[in-house]
Amino acid sequence: MSVTHTMTVQDPIGLHARPVGQIVALVRESGVAVTLRDSSGKEASGSSALKMLAMKVKHGDTLEIVVESEDDAAGLSLAKAVEALVNEG
Repeated sequence: MSVTHTMTVQDPIGLHARPVGQIVALVRESGVAVTLRDSSGKEASGSSALKMLAMKVKHGDTLEIVVESEDDAAGLSLAKAVEALVNEG
C-alpha cells in the first residue's frame, strides 16, 4: 500500500544538497521506501541523494511524495516530514 502526498516547492533555491541529505537520512532511518516524482514523471528514490539532485527541482515545481507504508497515517506523516525538509531548505 502507498500514500501519495502532493506538494509545491517553496524554497527559493529549490531542492538542494542540504535538504536532500536530510531526506536521505530520514528515509533510511524510517526503513520505508519513499519516491519523489516531478510533474514530468521523473522519479528519484528518497534514499538516493544523487538521483534527487539530478531531478533539478526548482522553486514552484510540484512534487509527489510516494511512501510505501501499511499504515496510512504513518505514511502521510513521513511524506509531510519530507515536504518540510524540502521547503525549509
